[in-house]
Amino acid sequence: SMLKDACNALVALAIMQYTNRAKPAEKLTRAETVTKAFKAHLEQHFSAVKAPSDYAQRMHLSTAYLNECVRGVTGQPVSQHIQARIILEAMRLLQYSALSVREIAAALGYDDHTYFSRLFSKAAGMSALSFRNKNRD
Repeated sequence: SMLKDACNALVALAIMQYTNRAKPAEKLTRAETVTKAFKAHLEQHFSAVKAPSDYAQRMHLSTAYLNECVRGVTGQPVSQHIQARIILEAMRLLQYSALSVREIAAALGYDDHTYFSRLFSKAAGMSALSFRNKNRD
């Protein structure tokens, strides 16, 4: 189920954060350091910054190099991490807030709520309202 997947993603994130902390800073490779910095930027800016090129620019890196590092360390491109973080936040808001889908879309930086709804449906495998109804029981 979607909730199980979200829980698994959170557990994976927690494990990843623990292993990053457990590893002494001087032992991190350049790619791991870049990936860690990207994830920190993502956590701060995901609702406003959607383009991999904008993260690269903020980090004074080329988009290609940022993608190479992140994909090398995690197996997924930068765009996938951005989308996954947005969808995770949308799921959290759908489950724990009374905000409408339109309000959630706006809070996550989408002016066009229909585009956001399509993005959510594609990523989650169900509409935002279906997700809310299914996970509120």
